[in-house]
Amino acid sequence: MSNSELLKELYERFDGMKVDLGVKTGFEELDSIFFISDAILSAGFVSKAGFSRQVCSRIVDTYMGWNNYLHNLVMPVPNYMIQMQEHKMLVDDDKREIWRLIGEAMSLVSRNTLVGLTHDRKAEAQFIDDSFIFWKTSFKPRLERIIRKTVDGWKK
Repeated sequence: MSNSELLKELYERFDGMKVDLGVKTGFEELDSIFFISDAILSAGFVSKAGFSRQVCSRIVDTYMGWNNYLHNLVMPVPNYMIQMQEHKMLVDDDKREIWRLIGEAMSLVSRNTLVGLTHDRKAEAQFIDDSFIFWKTSFKPRLERIIRKTVDGWKK
């Protein structure tokens, strides 16, 4: 299947999922944050039976990637000098903010795990919409403040 055919199928499935689940967030909004189309192109398929779970999985991957990076800022691996250096660039208030951010993201990620177990379609739609809202209104702005400190630290 060509990339254009995969993307066409992706858009059709997303439109169907949006109607079926009642998702409010648009494809472009989600894709701009969670790179859903890139994940589909990389995987080479659009799930027929579990498309909404495929979308949720991509959302979780994004948050967990950031959580792993943030975790390493507050608890660096002792022999990894890059992490140790970035850890030193942050003050205790920054580290407490990082833990709050990780906790909030993990709360969201855990909700997705429960949705996968319960197959609660309404909760799944809410997870997708909440993931977008949380990223836009809270996670990204707070993450930017933290990352600016490490960027400035490396410039010094």
